[in-house]
Parts: sequence; C-alpha cells; structure tokens
Amino acid sequence: MLNGYIEVLREDFASFEPGYLPSDISAIGEYHYYKPGYTGIWYEPNKCTSWQGRKCWMIKETEGAFFIEQQLNKASVSPWHDTLPVLIAGDKKWRGVSMECRVCVLAPADRCGIIFRYTDSRHYYFFSLDRGKKAVLYKKADDALVELASCDFTYGIDDDLLLRASAAGGQIDCYIDNQLLISADDGSYTEGCIGISAYCPARFYYVSVETPVGENRELAQKNRADAMRLSGQTAANPKMKLWKIINLRDFGSSRAYRCADLNGDGVREFVFIQSMATMGSGDEHMISCMTAVDADNNVLWQIGRPARDAYMATCDMPVQIYDIDGDGKAEIIYCKDFKIIVADAATGKTKYFAPTPKSIPHEKYKIYQNIIFERIIGDSIRICNFSGNGRASDILIKDRYNNIWAYNAKLELLWHRYVNCGHFPYAFDINGDGKDELVAGHSLIGANGALIWELPGMECHVDEIVIGKFDPSNDKYQIAMASGEDGFLLVDQDGNFIGRDRPGHAQRISVADYRPDLPGLEICVTTFWRNTGIITMYDCKGRKLYSHEPGANGNLICPVNWNANGEALMLYSANTELGGLYNGKLEQAVRFPADGHPDLCSDAADLCGDSREEILAWDQHMMYIYTQDDNPAEIGFTTQRYEEYNFSNYRGEFIYAHNKG
Repeated sequence: MLNGYIEVLREDFASFEPGYLPSDISAIGEYHYYKPGYTGIWYEPNKCTSWQGRKCWMIKETEGAFFIEQQLNKASVSPWHDTLPVLIAGDKKWRGVSMECRVCVLAPADRCGIIFRYTDSRHYYFFSLDRGKKAVLYKKADDALVELASCDFTYGIDDDLLLRASAAGGQIDCYIDNQLLISADDGSYTEGCIGISAYCPARFYYVSVETPVGENRELAQKNRADAMRLSGQTAANPKMKLWKIINLRDFGSSRAYRCADLNGDGVREFVFIQSMATMGSGDEHMISCMTAVDADNNVLWQIGRPARDAYMATCDMPVQIYDIDGDGKAEIIYCKDFKIIVADAATGKTKYFAPTPKSIPHEKYKIYQNIIFERIIGDSIRICNFSGNGRASDILIKDRYNNIWAYNAKLELLWHRYVNCGHFPYAFDINGDGKDELVAGHSLIGANGALIWELPGMECHVDEIVIGKFDPSNDKYQIAMASGEDGFLLVDQDGNFIGRDRPGHAQRISVADYRPDLPGLEICVTTFWRNTGIITMYDCKGRKLYSHEPGANGNLICPVNWNANGEALMLYSANTELGGLYNGKLEQAVRFPADGHPDLCSDAADLCGDSREEILAWDQHMMYIYTQDDNPAEIGFTTQRYEEYNFSNYRGEFIYAHNKG
C-alpha cells in the first residue's frame, strides 16, 4: 500500500464460477432492462454488432488462482461499430487514484491494459501495452483514442507484467513492474472509476485500487451529503403505490404490447404480442399469438396459441389499435401470415384483409437486407393522414429498413417508396395543408410519396424521431432524431441543420420540459451500440448540457407526468437500484419499491385519466402497475403525448404540457 493511501477495491475473481462472464451482445438492452447473470462489481459498457454470437470475457482458474481472460481478437471481427472490449468498476467520484493489475498478453496483436478516471465509455485514460512493442498512455476523447505519451517496451506471450497507473491532479505516472516508464500532465479528466480492457487475447490476474486517505474521507462525506439532498428531492415527489397486478399466464410478452380502449368502455386494456423469429433472424419476427386482457385479469380474446419461447423480441411488431374505418369502434390492424388484417378490437374477429407487399431487393442499403420470403412479414405499422380526410385514415407499412407502402383504410395501395426509412417513420402535417408529410429516416416525403428533401452525408439509419416546436424563439417545426452512428440530429422543417452531436450510437430520444428553469423544451438522447447507456441532455437549440452513464442497459428515457405541478420526470427502467424516475439533471427522483416486481420491461400510460401516467413494469409472467400515492390529485395542466394508436419500440417520446384555462 502506498503511504497515505487506502485500498478501496481488490478483485481476484474468486467469487465467480469458471466459465464465460454473462454477457448479452444483442438488441435486447435497447428497450429492456436485461442483466444476463452475475457479473460481480463489473459492468460491460461496450457492445459491438460484430461481436454478436461471441463472448469476450471468461473466468478461469489455475492452481487455485482465478483470473479473467479476454478472448476476442480485433483482427477476427468486422470493423462495423468497432469498439474496445471493456469492463468497468468502482466509483466515478474517485480523484487521486493508484491502480495496479497483473497482466499476461497471450497474443500481442493489439492493445491491452488498464483504465482509470473513467467518466463514460467515451472519456477516460488508458495505460496500454501495445502490439508487443510499446507502452502507451491514451486519452479516450469521444471517438478518438489520443496518444498522450509512449515509450518503447518489448514484451512477449510468456511475460507476466505488473501495470500500475497513478493520477494526482493533472499528473499521471505509469509503471511496469514498478519501473516508471511514462509521465504526463493532462487535466482533461479529474475523476472517475477504473477498468480493464484488451482487444487481443489477454489475462488479468487481479486488480487493486488505492485512493488517498484524505480524499476517501471527503468522498464519504460528499456521498452522505448527496444522499441527503437526493432524499429530500425524492420526498418531494409522490411515491409509487402498487395499483394492479396482472398474471400473464402463458401469453406474456416482452415490450411487444399495446395499451388502448378496445371495447369503447372508456377504460384501457392491454394486448400482449408474442412472435417467433423467422429462420433465426432477430430482424424478422412473425406474430404468433395476441392476447387481449383487462386490468382485472380477464382475458377478452386471443388470436393464435401461446408459446413458451415466443415472448422475447428485439424488433418492432406491426400492430396498432385505432378506429381506422371511422365507425366509432376501434379496430386492431396487424400483419400476420403475410396478410394485413383489420379486425374488431373488442373481439379480435377479422373484418377484412389484404396480402402484404412483395419483398423488393435494393442495392443501396443491402447491408440491411434480409429478404427471406416472397412477401414481407411486416416490420411496423403507422396510422397516417395522407388522404386529407380530416382524420388519420391511412396505413403505412414497412419492411425492416428499405421500403414503405401507404394504403387507405380499405387496404388499397396509395403509393410505395424506397428509402433508408429507419425503424419508425414519423407522420406529421408539417406544412399545414391538412395532409401528413412523412419523415422517413433522413428524408421528408410528401403525402403523395414524393421526396421533398434528404439530409446529406448520412451513413446510418434513424432509430427514433420527435417533431415539435421545442425552441420558443423558432417559429418553424424542429425535427429531433436519434440517428445511430450519425448521432443526435436537430433540423428544421426545411431540412436545415440546427444542431448535431455524436454522443455515440444514438438509440433513443425524448422531449419534455425536463428543466422548467430553462427556456423551451429539453431533448434527451441515450446510446446503445458501441458506447452503451450514455444519457445526454440538450437544450431547446440542441446544445449539450451534460451527460451521465448510469451503468445499465434498457434506459427508456420516457417522459412521465408524475407530479401535479407539470414538471416532467424521466423513466429509465423498472430496476429497483438503477431504474426509477429521474429529474432533468439526470438524478434519481422516484424509486421503485423493493416488492419483487419484474423489471425486464417498463412503460408509462395514463390509466386513471388524471393527466398523470401510471408506471407499468412486467416480464413474460407478471405485470405490476403503479400509480402515485397522492392519486387522485388536482392537476393544473393538460398534456399532449404521442398518440396511443402509433405505438412502437422505436418511437421518440414526448410530453407537451399546457396550463388549464
């Protein structure tokens, strides 16, 4: 132990069973809170699409000593969404730190080393052994890995090396086998936790972290003060009160569900949607069973037969509930068995149907092509108003990434368009002519299917979109996009850029008055692929305010009216520890009760009709519904939310609140 320091972390991996460290390199965590198993103190922030089907980290043992081995070799994976395999642990408030780790590189084809002052997966220091020839101190700065200092250092596959990095203020010293090799002065990051990383096969035998005794005491005091402050904020908000429990028996699903008034009684019911992957494709799920149930556990109808393994899906479901024919009764519009079906929402009985469109191959976006059948399965459905009938009465259907088709209420084709359409296009009457335009990916398309404009230079697809007037100083509509590797985009209705940021792979987006002390509405974005779970808040002009990496997946960032004062909170997930409702400064404001509720899926919906949302938490077995412990309350505002008849796991969420009167 260093003089004046105290050990605050030691890991020898003895608490693990031998075998792969539980990990999930899939899209499950985009909108589910999903922890695949015991990972001890470690969190894996990075996910790369080219790692799918592989695991990076394995716990091993030799002669009674445990260690962790990173097995992925950069040379063997696709560069698409490339990122470093990383494990993170510790306290992000550590300032002065001395970290050491014994390492053996099994194949020195790339980098391997230790991470410190880690803020998130885009900001940290990395002391690395580099390709058998060098020792390098890097700074991770957004997408760049910047070399701060280096020295020649030859090592081989039989060398066990003790790496140590010490940081005090801006001074950073790096050692190998207690020999000082690198010194640097850099004050970019002043605090953070630690980690290990390798992009070549390597073993990490133990990790130890020490911090100055004085700073450790100060941190403990600060943590107590922060806890008291947050406790006061939490006390000012209504607590969650369990309202209903629904037993989902054998028909439960993941976040493939719908909530709407099915039978016209003024009360919302639920439809749980099960699906099966087609030929093993996570992008091509066909609906196998739908079950309608009310909040009192009564099954209203069922289409298909429930299946035990048909509840988890990582794609959208082509289902909406809406009075499409204008007869005053809701229909359920869905795709199943290569048909677009319009059925009575109260009974599930089919009224009429048409075949889904034929699959159309295209070259421009062939990276996304996964055509399996002659007709499309149907990726998602949106209710639109292209016909100008005074109400939404048209149906938009799409394949996974390339094609969209518009139909009228009779399922007669209006038009087809090939475009990089993203996950869930947004229909909105942006020019006030009584007909919807369509923001499909990076393009604006007219009500007749003609291209109006397209954003230049885009390389990825759009995951989520919100349209509104967020900035009170701008009369034009603004379009906010979570656009994957292209980042967060904010453009006006004419396709002019207002703001852009690259927080990582932008996955989800929401807009609300998260900060009533600031003008306009705030925009929140969270990431997934590559740098997972970084949540960034922007002001109404798209300027970054701050960011936070809570250390979990499944961050919905769904705005919620929870208080009676109209201040929007944000639903992260239903996890008791890391989830709950957060305020506009990304601080936990309302916690879930520790009552054994499921936390795989969550959502917000106004089920009591008081302009405030209830919180739904469920998995394939049970759904818990929470309301406020002060319900009912006098509400001084009305709200506009995303219409319930256009639900999607890829829709940007918003709340626009208006004072009554």
